[in-house]
Amino acid sequence: MRAFSLILAIAFVVTTTGWIVGQSNEGARRPLDLPSGGAGDGDDDEDAPETINFWGGEYEGDAFFWCLDKSCSMSWNGEIEQLKQEFTQTLNSLSSQAEFGVVAFSEGHISWNPSPQRANPANKGSATAWVLALNAAGWTCIGPAGVETLNIANQCSKQMKQVLVLSDGEPYCNGSNTATQSLADITAANWQRIPVNTIYIATDNGGITFMQQLASQNNGTFFQPQ
Repeated sequence: MRAFSLILAIAFVVTTTGWIVGQSNEGARRPLDLPSGGAGDGDDDEDAPETINFWGGEYEGDAFFWCLDKSCSMSWNGEIEQLKQEFTQTLNSLSSQAEFGVVAFSEGHISWNPSPQRANPANKGSATAWVLALNAAGWTCIGPAGVETLNIANQCSKQMKQVLVLSDGEPYCNGSNTATQSLADITAANWQRIPVNTIYIATDNGGITFMQQLASQNNGTFFQPQ
């Protein structure tokens, strides 16, 4: 009888120990079944490119830099007022993720800001007011203005930058045709090979060759609104 009781006791101990070990092993395994809660998607998504419509032409990018003609001929048929309207509409279409810059030229050139800026509401408002205050006067000195526009664009870290040069005439500065020098200077400043797109808004053909060559030498497109 003692022997039988001893056997029962041993069996009970073995069974209990096995159940405890099993529960312990199950407990050890359980954390492996839980979500790790690790890195997640901490990396920022790349900014998606945006498509803008400027004076009838479409351009895709994530940063846009304008070089705008404000020479005296821009007042002959109301071009300067149309420019203000076109720029305002296009700028307001950008999301706050985009960046931009603006340079305007005649005898010399002026910049809205010397560095790229986010297209947030405050900067849009400031740039719009700046462009609305432009007056048409003077020569068409494109070269230095194009260089300055590229200097601003070169500071931008975006991957799909676009430069847009708008004019209604051939480069004439202080009475001299500066087309050849302007082409050389702008192309040399474009060491990042940013597309330089040209928009020629005159009805005559005087500046077409220059604007076509400027776009061709700088990976851009030429557009003449009809």
